[in-house]
Amino acid sequence: MPTAQDPIGPVIQRLRAVPLEAVFWAAALLAAASIAPKAPGGINLCLIEHLGLPCPGDGLGTAIAHLARGHWAASWNAHPLAGPVVGVLVAHVVSLCRAARRPAR
Repeated sequence: MPTAQDPIGPVIQRLRAVPLEAVFWAAALLAAASIAPKAPGGINLCLIEHLGLPCPGDGLGTAIAHLARGHWAASWNAHPLAGPVVGVLVAHVVSLCRAARRPAR
């Protein structure tokens, strides 16, 4: 008698094939997109700013959060490079996942 194939098996195999770097960058983008852009304060992770220098990425997380909500002007005002940064990271995650799918030669 034929048995039904477990439908979750291929899904788990594909999830295990996702590179850790792709998971990291996707989680970082989701975390930045999920912050409340108008919330005061927050965590400052910029090492350059802790040295007393101006941070080139200051406002990037806020800009990504505005971008995720469709607030284009507010995103641009927070950091003009948020759109290109998100685009590059999404393209990188996709390329990592595609490279993991290719069979080894």
